Amino acid sequence: MAAPKANTVADDPVHYGEVAVAGGTLPICMAGEGAPVVMLHGWTLDHRMWTPQVAGLADDFFLVMPDRRGCGRATAPPDLMREAEDVIAIADFLGFDRFALVGLSRGAVVALDVARRYGSRLTGLVVSGAPLPALVTREEVIDLDRFRALAAAGDLERLRAEWSRHPLMQTHSPAARALMFDILADYDGRDLLTPSHTPGFPRETLAMLAMPVLSMTGVYDTLWRRECARVLAAVAPRARHLEIPQAGHLANADNPAAFNAAIAQFLTPKAPA
Repeated sequence: MAAPKANTVADDPVHYGEVAVAGGTLPICMAGEGAPVVMLHGWTLDHRMWTPQVAGLADDFFLVMPDRRGCGRATAPPDLMREAEDVIAIADFLGFDRFALVGLSRGAVVALDVARRYGSRLTGLVVSGAPLPALVTREEVIDLDRFRALAAAGDLERLRAEWSRHPLMQTHSPAARALMFDILADYDGRDLLTPSHTPGFPRETLAMLAMPVLSMTGVYDTLWRRECARVLAAVAPRARHLEIPQAGHLANADNPAAFNAAIAQFLTPKAPA
């Protein structure tokens, strides 16, 4: 079903809500009207990651941007294995029978888990920079043990500084850099102190995805993430592959015009010939 028009305050196109899930609540930011699209942010970030998408997509879509459990202002404890259920809880709360799903990086992991478990609910799936070690031999290193030790010691300043220098956090525009550093400054490391299992996606599972899939990265994303995107597009039956120009791992912020156009084109129904 189509999403209801957002109830705005004055001229503010964004409004907020809260959804109860197992163990707590998830705040949700909403904007626009039209076909519903749920957008899942990456690690150390929150719903503000999608700020560049509000201006570009809210005219045509109803955007729903939660803080994932363990992130931002969510009170629900970290647990990657429960996040697919959270997405369905959000959709049910808002009355969506079917919806599109967009995920970047760790948010893409959650999006794929939703697609695997609740595929009939999805009109389309967009994954950007998805890590898929079951498809492509892992070459990328994220020293989670190091970051976990810093979080346990309460040295969040050093944790944020070291993570900001990782290739996955490198940005290619001043606006993207400012946005990501602003969000990272609020990261509190609580998910590191409550580690959870990560869903896995073997080739045979991804080969059964029935919905249309857009598998993409930025052209300056890591070689491993770019290869993951290419292989996913080759394995999923209705998938296509795209690389966003002038963009790294955080392609939505580096080149929002191209990122938004790719999503809008992918999710807009084609008129019959």
